[in-house]
Amino acid sequence: MTDWLHDIPSWLGAVMMLALFVGVAIGGLASTRGWMRRRGVHALIDNNVVGAMFSGMLTIYAITIGLTAVASWNNAVAAGDVTSLEAAELAAAYRDLEGYPEPLRSDLRRRLRSYVEHEIEAAWPSHQRGEESHAGTAKLDDFQNALYVFQPTTDSQRIVHAEALDSYNRIIESRRQRLEAVTSGVPGTLWSVVLVGAALSIAASWLFSLESVTIHALMSGLLAAMIGLLVFFIAVTDRPFHGANGIGPDAYRLILRDVMN
Repeated sequence: MTDWLHDIPSWLGAVMMLALFVGVAIGGLASTRGWMRRRGVHALIDNNVVGAMFSGMLTIYAITIGLTAVASWNNAVAAGDVTSLEAAELAAAYRDLEGYPEPLRSDLRRRLRSYVEHEIEAAWPSHQRGEESHAGTAKLDDFQNALYVFQPTTDSQRIVHAEALDSYNRIIESRRQRLEAVTSGVPGTLWSVVLVGAALSIAASWLFSLESVTIHALMSGLLAAMIGLLVFFIAVTDRPFHGANGIGPDAYRLILRDVMN
């Protein structure tokens, strides 16, 4: 529903979202205000009663959309953290392999470097399309097969081997969390609540009886602008890896350049 927002510059997406919500608010006000004036409905409206009900509605909606925005942001931050964590674990594992004898050391490092290159070149384009991409599992399986057959013969090798196995297990855990984050997002039901609540809140602002159409339009427009900004924020943080503006493989490129090469 919001995939297009991830493929355009953020400022342009914000402007488009603001224009959409404010345009709907002003257009709806122009239509309903004329209809209510022609039928004399505005004379029957008590602004105090409408204001009290409007305040209660906005309070409920503000809590809903606020909690949704916080949850969406927390998910995006967690996705970035787990990506950096996996990269750090890969760097640590690569350095742990220094304690292995040749030619196993070079072979294990080659396999681990191949996995990192695959994630950068193949997995991330899939992430940007909203797909998990499990092809890298085969690369890790190759690394695991070579790692598990090694039988340490000295105390130092046993220590290094235990640390390498621990690092490998942490890589697997971080990778699983990253893949889960690729497809995580705000459920469709909650999106319905956010959007329907936005429509109801904006529509409720049309019920006030004000002599100045300019002031009335300003009120509705400001309300719509604030709701539009929050909806935009939720939309762009909803899918942290999706699109050109999502989380990139910079952490993996960094360890590939500074550690593995």
